[in-house]
Amino acid sequence: MIENYGNVQAILRELQLALKRLRETGETHTIYIEKTGLTMEEQVEVVETLGRGNITINFTETDQPVEWYETQFSGIWLGTFRNARDEAIVYTLEVGRYPSLCGAFDEDIEAAEEELQTWIDAADM
Repeated sequence: MIENYGNVQAILRELQLALKRLRETGETHTIYIEKTGLTMEEQVEVVETLGRGNITINFTETDQPVEWYETQFSGIWLGTFRNARDEAIVYTLEVGRYPSLCGAFDEDIEAAEEELQTWIDAADM
């Protein structure tokens, strides 16, 4: 049982300030939960306090799949990174409009442009 919620409050305040920066400047912010110094009970308290919203993003095309879900607080995402044995290895809290790691990379966008052109050419459009 947690006797002092000061550490939990500190993380929640950090997230609140990060939301303000996101809104005002577009700056994103990431917290690696295991590196916060929180006890396991405090980590659970933070995650439970944030809750779960309606949006889930799964990135499965890798040896280390990731699932992000938006918490009940818009703009705060919880990410669970897994290893090849499907064990959770890293948890993140990310403040952003969407998790930055799930955004399309330039090389993927370039490949998509080329593939789309191939389809257009094949359809003689």
